Amino acid sequence: MAELTERAQTLLKALTERYIRDGQPVGSRVLARDAGLNLSPATIRNVIADLEELGLVRSPHTSAGRVPTVSGYRVFVDTLLSVQPLDNALVGELKQSLDTSADTKDLVKMASNLLSDVTRLAGIVTLPQRKHSSLQRVEFLPLSEKKVLAVLVLDDKEVRNSILNTARHYSSAELQQFSNFLNAQFAGKDLNDVREKLLAELRETRESLDRMMATALEMADQVLGTAEQGSDYVLAGQTNLMGVTEF
Repeated sequence: MAELTERAQTLLKALTERYIRDGQPVGSRVLARDAGLNLSPATIRNVIADLEELGLVRSPHTSAGRVPTVSGYRVFVDTLLSVQPLDNALVGELKQSLDTSADTKDLVKMASNLLSDVTRLAGIVTLPQRKHSSLQRVEFLPLSEKKVLAVLVLDDKEVRNSILNTARHYSSAELQQFSNFLNAQFAGKDLNDVREKLLAELRETRESLDRMMATALEMADQVLGTAEQGSDYVLAGQTNLMGVTEF
């Protein structure tokens, strides 16, 4: 920024904003109009040439206008971007639009859509892996010959589904037995503690376990391993990129 004159900063800001809005290289005549400076196109071309030499803009084609580079975007975001605070009425509307009683996945999707609506850009919300989750209940449902749908309910609201490949077909009655056994043993306990206890029991008491209990433990071990791998969320909501409604 120390190398940029006030005029260069104004032109870089106008160029970046126009490119974000239209997605097309910006020419000197358009830039002169957007920047609101009483400068000739020749003078603007000279300033843009200086910005290009600094690596802040580039020309995708010989005869085209200019587009910001990654460094140009960084300067724009760090020092040139004008951010207006949201008024209280809009903040109130946003809060009312979020249904806090919804499950985690729906709540994150709502937040992403709101972010997209406000910014008119792609809305992306991420949730980090939680260190602690409690298992409320687990259900097993038959899908096909050797596939089982495992449904985990965590912390009352979060639901995770996994498809398990099994060695043989299990009836609904057998799967219900597995669910009842696991829920009686582990419901309400921390997910990490459940996993550790499962592994310990499978290692130490496999030979003495009832076949039904052993199978239930093995299936639970599979589904908990899947839950740990997929515990991060990255959800893209409604997208508004340059007037395009689908990303």
